[in-house]
Amino acid sequence: MAELIVDQISRTEKERVTLHEISFFMKKGEKIGLMGETGSGKTTLLKIIAGLIQPTTGSVTYQDKRVKGPDEVLLPGHPQIGYSPHLSYF
Repeated sequence: MAELIVDQISRTEKERVTLHEISFFMKKGEKIGLMGETGSGKTTLLKIIAGLIQPTTGSVTYQDKRVKGPDEVLLPGHPQIGYSPHLSYF
């Protein structure tokens, strides 16, 4: 069973598509790396997964709960998840 499901995430900002239909899932204990050129959407994807911003389309589910936007508490009770933008990893 997947712990994290990213389903058809897209994000458009100021008429610029920053992410287009990104989908993947991760099982407990799996690790992934994101690589890409500057401006390719890595940080945007991580912010969507963390619930800091909302996707234009698509959804993120973590432990069977849909991750919503910044109006709600960010994944309460999960101290193993963190986001350090200055360190460039999640």
